Amino acid sequence: MTDLKYEFDPLQMYFGEPYVIPSEVANDITIYEPTIGDILTFGERKFYSALNVFVTNPTSNRVMLWDNGLDWNKLSDYDLFLLLYKSLKDGVARLLFGDIDFTKFELCKTVSEDKESFILYNQEQNYVIDEKVYNTMSAYLRTMFNIFPKVEKAKGKTTKEWIIMEEREKLNKDKDKDYKSNLLPLISACVNHPGFKYKTSELKEVHIMEFMDSVQRLQVYESTTALLQGRFSGMIDTSKIDDKEFNFMRDIYTK
Repeated sequence: MTDLKYEFDPLQMYFGEPYVIPSEVANDITIYEPTIGDILTFGERKFYSALNVFVTNPTSNRVMLWDNGLDWNKLSDYDLFLLLYKSLKDGVARLLFGDIDFTKFELCKTVSEDKESFILYNQEQNYVIDEKVYNTMSAYLRTMFNIFPKVEKAKGKTTKEWIIMEEREKLNKDKDKDYKSNLLPLISACVNHPGFKYKTSELKEVHIMEFMDSVQRLQVYESTTALLQGRFSGMIDTSKIDDKEFNFMRDIYTK
């Protein structure tokens, strides 16, 4: 993942406001926030498969890259995206990007100050995705869905081969396992929690950011309640615990 820092407006994201990435050379790219109902209609597995193209990183795909003669340590997230974007299906991508048809993008080489780089260009609709635009798209979607893939680098051929061997064994063990929903356990936990205000039918209208915020906030509320009970009962020593941990309304977005 890039080391660039992004400061998105969490309040706008919470309310499901579209996010615009301005372009100096083509049409602006707008990211739309889906609701739980949108994801349900498209199919969770199909939706997250498409989303993964934007939020994944080389570490998460190192076996596939290695088998194709590519070293994951030497690839950026953008390099990986240029390899994966062709797998995007128009329908699911449009849920996130409106009228943008990703099947119409073509890989183009550009030269600037004697430096070659690659961009994606949709000539028919006049959209351009370069590394800067992609990094913004990826960072925004990762924030929206709370998906931050780990980054693991390795040096030396032997170390890399050992890591690939371990990763391949893990993937082989997991490949025969049935698909498990990511959202179902979260939804089930929330709708069965006395502090959650939405019924199942109402939840379909909730934007994904608001829902993921509720998941985190309920966890914060429960942990805060447990700490307060421990403090007042004298069962645990809370003298070394930061005071903010006793406030369930604390900021959960600032690291």
